[in-house]
Amino acid sequence: MKRKKTMQTALALAFVVFSCSLVLIPLYFTVLNSFKPYPEIAANIAAFPKSPTLANFKEAWKRLDFLRVLGNTLIVTVFSAVGIVVLSGMTGYWITRHQNRFTKLCFVLILCGMSVPFQCIMITFAKMIGLMNLGNKYIGVIMSNWVFSMPMSVFLVTGAVKALPVEIEESAVIDGCSPWNLYWRIVFPLTKGTMFTIVSLEVLKYWNNYLMTQFILTKPQLRTIQIAMMSLFNEALFSWDVAVAAVTLSILPLFIFFVIAQKQVLSSATVGAVKG
Repeated sequence: MKRKKTMQTALALAFVVFSCSLVLIPLYFTVLNSFKPYPEIAANIAAFPKSPTLANFKEAWKRLDFLRVLGNTLIVTVFSAVGIVVLSGMTGYWITRHQNRFTKLCFVLILCGMSVPFQCIMITFAKMIGLMNLGNKYIGVIMSNWVFSMPMSVFLVTGAVKALPVEIEESAVIDGCSPWNLYWRIVFPLTKGTMFTIVSLEVLKYWNNYLMTQFILTKPQLRTIQIAMMSLFNEALFSWDVAVAAVTLSILPLFIFFVIAQKQVLSSATVGAVKG
């Protein structure tokens, strides 16, 4: 029995190490080579830099116009994330606590959105953006992100709300709590862990979104990081030393966000468990 348990632990550990390697090895080579001049990269991508340099980052910063594209990406990402938390949270709560034929139908229709890939509707979607005059506007990308994020977000919220004791809400209503205050002061704090999970998942998608964003934001001054990166890769003066530095710059803000978000998710989940 002890030998079997040891073998299971060893297999689980091997699987974890293998999974982490799939993620960390490409990241390691990207960051490592971002500090090396091109001749060293061409000679051996696995070797440590003999003459570490920040020139790659300076060139990538200039050619990406990094401050501008970072600002554009932050505008789209932050407002999309805040909006999806508000919209999916209130929609999921209402559907869960007001069960009838209409809300059940709405829930099914919303979930159907998860089964439709964006590539299947992108031509129709592009025409709708043009008809609604949302092209080359931040609000066009933000509203589109809300639409495509709603199915999964509402699905997660409904599951979280179902796990909450309805007696807590009934007690708040008896004490004179309005529906608005009931959600934001009672329900939302108890589902904060789920909300941070939604934000973590969706921010990754918003930050790395290329296809849909390119449809809407075609002006150079409105480029996000991913569009600027693709333009850099398509340039005639493309070089791997600048490219890996640009990739490192693009993932750094997202890495910082996830380090912070991970702590918030764990903290919120613990508070919710104590309150429950």
